[in-house]
Amino acid sequence: MKLLLVLLYITAGTVVYAQTGATDTADSLHYHLPQVTVRAKATQGAEKISTLPVEEISRGYLLRNNSTGFVQTLASLPGVASMDIGAGFSKPVIRGMGFNRMAVVDRGIVQQNQQWGADHGLEIDQYDVDNVRLHKGPMSLYYGSDAMGGVIEILPPRLPESDLFWGDVTLIGKTNNNLLGTSVTASLKRGRFFYRARATVQSYADFRIPADTIDYLSWKMPVYDRRMKNTAGREANLSFSAAYTGERLESRLHVSDINGKNGYFPGAHGIPSLSRLEPDGSTRNVEMPYATSNHFKLISNNKWRLSPAAAINLDLGFQQNLREELSPFHTHYSNQLPPVDDPDLELRFRLKTYSANVRLLLDEEERWSKTFGLSTEAQHNRVGGYSFLLPDFERYSGGAFWLNQVALTEHFLLTGGIRYDVGRLRVAAYYDDVLAEYLTQQGITEEEVGFYAQRSAALRSSFGDFSGSAGFAWMPSADHTLKMNVGKSFRYPGANELASNGLHHGAFRHEQGNSALQPEKGYQLDMDYRFKGEQFRFTLNPFLGWFPNYIYLEPTGNWSILPHAGQIYRYRQAEAWMAGGEAVVEWMPDERWQVTSALEYVYNQNRTDHYPLPFSPPTVIITDVAYTGDGRGALTHYTLQLEHRGVMAQDRIAKNELRTPGASLWNLSAHLHWRINGRLVVFDFQIDNLFDRAFLNHLSFYRRLNAPEPGRNGQVIVRVPF
Repeated sequence: MKLLLVLLYITAGTVVYAQTGATDTADSLHYHLPQVTVRAKATQGAEKISTLPVEEISRGYLLRNNSTGFVQTLASLPGVASMDIGAGFSKPVIRGMGFNRMAVVDRGIVQQNQQWGADHGLEIDQYDVDNVRLHKGPMSLYYGSDAMGGVIEILPPRLPESDLFWGDVTLIGKTNNNLLGTSVTASLKRGRFFYRARATVQSYADFRIPADTIDYLSWKMPVYDRRMKNTAGREANLSFSAAYTGERLESRLHVSDINGKNGYFPGAHGIPSLSRLEPDGSTRNVEMPYATSNHFKLISNNKWRLSPAAAINLDLGFQQNLREELSPFHTHYSNQLPPVDDPDLELRFRLKTYSANVRLLLDEEERWSKTFGLSTEAQHNRVGGYSFLLPDFERYSGGAFWLNQVALTEHFLLTGGIRYDVGRLRVAAYYDDVLAEYLTQQGITEEEVGFYAQRSAALRSSFGDFSGSAGFAWMPSADHTLKMNVGKSFRYPGANELASNGLHHGAFRHEQGNSALQPEKGYQLDMDYRFKGEQFRFTLNPFLGWFPNYIYLEPTGNWSILPHAGQIYRYRQAEAWMAGGEAVVEWMPDERWQVTSALEYVYNQNRTDHYPLPFSPPTVIITDVAYTGDGRGALTHYTLQLEHRGVMAQDRIAKNELRTPGASLWNLSAHLHWRINGRLVVFDFQIDNLFDRAFLNHLSFYRRLNAPEPGRNGQVIVRVPF
């Protein structure tokens, strides 16, 4: 039976970068770990969700491909892109779907922050991530709303079988923005108990670009010393984990607190002026405008083994996300006075989220396994600041699902399930008396005054929808795996899409919600074919999706009468479709050389206006050559890698988007194991954008300014395990 489960696990198509790989083997030898056992049962039941393309990425891969942040590290995987906010923060995009269309799940709990905003990053400590499971495709069946485009699932650390104390000290240095950082962790396994703590701090200066000026609209903005002024920042994170493993009870507790502060280039927030762009004498200070974020999480995972054939999983979570944007008080209306308290606080968002998931697992080790699940979530959001964009709101949601997995043979697996969710959103009304008085003084009609001054109307919306999927996984031989999945997914419209009404500085426009929006629906087909030979491997992941009521932000053609607001953009719904996929070819002529080439492609269209959808990633072709060898003397092991990233021009753009030219980038990296005074020291050396090319990222926050991405960046990460 255990052999059958292992075969099913392989049949599910998961790519496992096992901990017995080159990097982790050396670490394990230093720790004197016993043999690592990968259990056939599901850690979180994720391999039973569906027959979608799934990849599992180990900590070793994350460290060898470490980039500016967690999301940018994952962007090295085909199908994943990074929506960057300077060099400090970013948010993920899977196959062109980001914001609230894909979910980040941390230890069973969906992370909720202000992910609706293009200038809001993902608050995750990348050095506190051990294993990641990437799901490309609709995941509403298992996680409900906001998972229709895919899921990035952060898994808890694997525990060793024997007792020991271990940890590591990681030192980080990067040349482009003079980043300095360290991350220290310590873990203890004693009997049935496990404990781990981690602290990470980083500080970085204004990042450099390979340009002296930025062409924005009709004028050029100077970039003194090629540094993007006020893009410096800092990060300070703490986390603690504890676990108990009994014969019938497994319980984990995880607490984390993520803190960040990053500045905005003056030309990207408010009205740029030459005086604001001049150097201030320091490249590390963070002046206004800037944003601060704090994300606190408390997660409890529990599994009770009721009998050999039944178990219950219970995940509980609490999150508090606080985001503040500060800018010197600037009145858009002559009659507006600065607030008495926090006069420079432009926007504040405080979101509290309570989550609970319970799953009944039946016949996990049988040919026909069943899972019944219930989930609920409550959100409480409060806003503040002298500007207004998003109102106070509460959102409640709950869902129930039934999932089946049937192994017809050892080589053919069927999965299917159905889910129903309900949700309710309550939005508070807000009437802007100051704005009403200002507009009246300008001679605006009473009707228009009411339209603009009613920044948010009281709203009570209820939603309900089905989701489901069915698919198969077939392994005709040890070398071939074929998967296919058909799914229906959905997404509740967010509070910003229903009720926002104001100037969004981070997006340079007046955004207006639409209370008539209905839940977004999608029907998607995903396939996964994998060939795995001794010297040659091939993976193909095509997909096709149709969305009868896709939600998008459209320019209305009406000019806003709010000062400095420009055109009004309003959320609407339209029929849309998307297609594309990823292809990966690997050739290993011998045990030392490996050549890999990957292609990712997305094609989509709004069927109503016949424009592409916004924030569509360009076609990317990545080719790398790696050589692994045994060192001499103190150098015991090394891997050298040369990568070329070819980014195609993005000419298929939505209304009012900018075309983005292509780029050809070279990256060089080295992974070295040294034995110094009997202790293992791991060096990761990397040079990104080797030839310091000026290139534009179509998904970048600074793309609207025609600001190039950071130039050449050298990076050194030193890990000292103990």
